Amino acid sequence: MIIDDLVKILDVNGIDNTLVIIWLVFGVLAIIGVIIYIPQKRKLEKITELENAWPDVLADLAEELRAGMGVESALDAIANSRKDQMGRRLRDAVNDMRDNGFGKAMTNFAKKSESPMISRIVSILNVALASSGSIATTLEKISDEFWEIYMLKKERLIKTQSNANFILWFGSVACPVILGAIVAIFGGDISAGATTLSFDMSGLNSSLFFYMIVLGASSLWMEAVILQKTQTAIWRTPIFVFYALTALILSLQIQL
Repeated sequence: MIIDDLVKILDVNGIDNTLVIIWLVFGVLAIIGVIIYIPQKRKLEKITELENAWPDVLADLAEELRAGMGVESALDAIANSRKDQMGRRLRDAVNDMRDNGFGKAMTNFAKKSESPMISRIVSILNVALASSGSIATTLEKISDEFWEIYMLKKERLIKTQSNANFILWFGSVACPVILGAIVAIFGGDISAGATTLSFDMSGLNSSLFFYMIVLGASSLWMEAVILQKTQTAIWRTPIFVFYALTALILSLQIQL
């Protein structure tokens, strides 16, 4: 049987057929997690790109409106000046605006962006337009506030990125390797003169195996909470649990 052969190849006390099956199951879940996570990651990157460009769009739109341009003409000019994703989406919004008007077109733009922050700002703009308020003034205020929020998020990310990465990789890779190496090196047979002391490490190794499941998952979720990546954490969890288990199993085979 394949499982029996794999257990013999690994040759680690306490790592029996059941634990090897659990390890392989997490391997399969990790592959599924990667398949699901990659599209979600790309989607979040596109949303982040739009949110990063949005303050500039609002500021440029306010400037164009104060210069006397109409909303449609201003958006069209901004869209044509940008060669990124935001420019393409704004061109679509301008085309939509010709059929459905500013409010409906911007609402559709916000929905397609899938960004809660952009949707909130578009709602504010629609309210300002409906109440006959100054769109240019509203845009300038929103742009300033939005830019402050963006800079605060960026500053927070810079401060926490290294700590979050350390927690993730130390917990899911470095710690399993260290613990496994210590057990493998100091937990085997010890010779004291003519006497050899033997220790049964199967119970400890089994406990470490289940501890790595908890450690890998908790490290990932701590990183996700710190960096606000909880949307994709559920799919990344089996990946880093598999990393932790693999690192432990390989390190338990160290022999000096």
